[in-house]
Amino acid sequence: MEDMRTRYSRLFTRGANPERLVFFSDAVFAIALTLLVIDIKVPADEGTTTAGDVIVSQWPAFLAYALSFAIIALNWMSHHRKFRVITSHDGGLMALNFVLLFFVAFVPFPTSLISEYGADVAAVVLYAFVVGMLTVLQLAIWAYAWHKGLVNQEVDKPLYRYAARTPLAVPVVFWLSIPIAIFIDPAVAMYSWFLLFPVDIIWGRIEDRLSRRASATPQQ
Repeated sequence: MEDMRTRYSRLFTRGANPERLVFFSDAVFAIALTLLVIDIKVPADEGTTTAGDVIVSQWPAFLAYALSFAIIALNWMSHHRKFRVITSHDGGLMALNFVLLFFVAFVPFPTSLISEYGADVAAVVLYAFVVGMLTVLQLAIWAYAWHKGLVNQEVDKPLYRYAARTPLAVPVVFWLSIPIAIFIDPAVAMYSWFLLFPVDIIWGRIEDRLSRRASATPQQ
């Protein structure tokens, strides 16, 4: 016979439908995206300032906004895709998801630092750390769901590994920029973020080769 704690865990912390978890997460992602634009402000008109001057003066805020918008949007897409095959949930999954949402909701703050202080060491380090954490937490959610059997049975081990390895370029690029910001130059660290695009392409090709090799192995 089940004890009270076991019954409580089974009835109150586990479920076969994670829709409410997904809906709540979508709302947090949407709010974080909306808050990003608050840093783009039109300064008071001093009589000699033109609209063109305002646009030029606000370009760091525009750049920070665009970068963070893309990062949050990509993380939402990753979250959405994973929860298409995560078919049930438990307390551990909910806890990990809330940690992820904590960092998602926090993104506007380091974005504000970047737009206000530019290539400042603390601003660059915090921003790079937060962006890397988003991907790591997505991976933690994915790994937890897989090992706890919360994923659709069609997702076999090779597919699980493929989905887990695909986004690894993000934390690698952003976290490697942290020592660059501290010991070399924060501006160089910021420019290094653009390496994400070629690194992602190269990593994608490596992943394709690994997946083809894994698919061919059982046939040999």
